[in-house]
Amino acid sequence: MFDKRFRKTVRMAKMLRKGERVAVGLSGGKDSTVLLHSLASLKKDLPFELVAITIDEGIEGYRARTMVPAKRECERLEIEQKIFSFKELCGKTLDELVAGSEKSRSQKQESALPCSQCGVLRRYALNKAAMETKADKLAIGHNLDDMAQTMMMNIMRAEPSRIARMNEPVLKSGRFVQRIRPLMLTPEKEIAIYAMLKGIALEHVECPYAGSAFRGHVRKMLNESEERYPGTKFKIMNSFLEMEGTLRERYSKGASLSLCPECGEPSSKGMCRFCQLSQ
Repeated sequence: MFDKRFRKTVRMAKMLRKGERVAVGLSGGKDSTVLLHSLASLKKDLPFELVAITIDEGIEGYRARTMVPAKRECERLEIEQKIFSFKELCGKTLDELVAGSEKSRSQKQESALPCSQCGVLRRYALNKAAMETKADKLAIGHNLDDMAQTMMMNIMRAEPSRIARMNEPVLKSGRFVQRIRPLMLTPEKEIAIYAMLKGIALEHVECPYAGSAFRGHVRKMLNESEERYPGTKFKIMNSFLEMEGTLRERYSKGASLSLCPECGEPSSKGMCRFCQLSQ
């Protein structure tokens, strides 16, 4: 059932083509590791190149532990792994960025800022790494739960423009590597079960910054709704797929991209968010 849904998702969205070079964002967690295994299996029937990209954010006591299984699984599957770090990209680890901004934000903002910073930096780092590895596609391990949570977060924050670009940037650029999410229709619980059945040993450790994030609140709310009303997450995802095209069309009108004056990467508003956070 798991493999069937995975392959159906890839076919339905026409995510992969024969001969492409695919970079996998590999954190060492269950989602990205299972994604790596599933793509490695698919590669036997649909020949394409596979490379793993691991981003070291510089979170003490966390990332070093998950990088161990990430490296082990790459060696097990004989897949090349490239490691990039926030320190190399912007001169600071995430810990240093968070510590440097603690004095300038309120208690309410403080709970959300580390995850917000990390999200911006990780997206930038993954895209840059995928470009450097000459990848045609960038595979991300976002599952059904992740997608449903993101959808609800954007609705609760009244940010429909973010819904429009949940899958891909609204505007195309040769400097954006196309992202694919082969696990977007697979529930998180099924991924965990699949990992156990396949004998994939993982480090069960949570990011120290995740506890107070807004996503945690939404995750709890959706899990309670799913338990009471089974199928809730699938319905939210189907709603996203139904409205995605209309929203992308709306928000692409009048929009434009320029190049960040600092790093030269695409930006919709002068200096990109990566450079703003790195300063």
